[in-house]
Amino acid sequence: MFKAEAIGNIGADAQIKEGNGSKFVTFRVAHTDKWDAGDGTKKEVTTWIDVVMNNTESKVIPYLKSGVKVYVRGNASLRVYSSPKDRMMKAGIQINAIDVELCGGTSDAVPRQVINPNTGAISEVGKFYWTDPKELAIKRGQKVEVIDSRQNVYLVDDKGFITPVQAQEPANAEQSQDTTQEKK
Repeated sequence: MFKAEAIGNIGADAQIKEGNGSKFVTFRVAHTDKWDAGDGTKKEVTTWIDVVMNNTESKVIPYLKSGVKVYVRGNASLRVYSSPKDRMMKAGIQINAIDVELCGGTSDAVPRQVINPNTGAISEVGKFYWTDPKELAIKRGQKVEVIDSRQNVYLVDDKGFITPVQAQEPANAEQSQDTTQEKK
């Protein structure tokens, strides 16, 4: 068995795919090593790792966006493939993830504090994008929209898990304008 751990930045937003009758999540993680060579020049090498995650129900998936730093642990395998770009045989590492954790940082899309605009309650966001639902006055079976300091909207469930809310545009902008004119 070949185990691997990696910390790096996601290259592009994670994608949910389907194959052989089951769903899975894929994304790529880049890690760059930098050093000073003996002749005074600076060197750097970037290693890309393909990650496959079978848990499509994971709470972390909405946060697997380009640039976010993650820690990945799982079973590794070597993948040999033909590059369509230069028609050369290449090898790469793939990790079948058991654990994926967000490492945070300034590019992280998750807030450090959220506010319930209905009650004014403020709550700190902890590891795994969780907050105490009691602090935000969330009752059993309820989901509440909260905001962060940048006015981004999130949804908190009764267990305290935080998920970003995607901005939704009206299905038909003309229909929205017609409705507004009818009200006048």
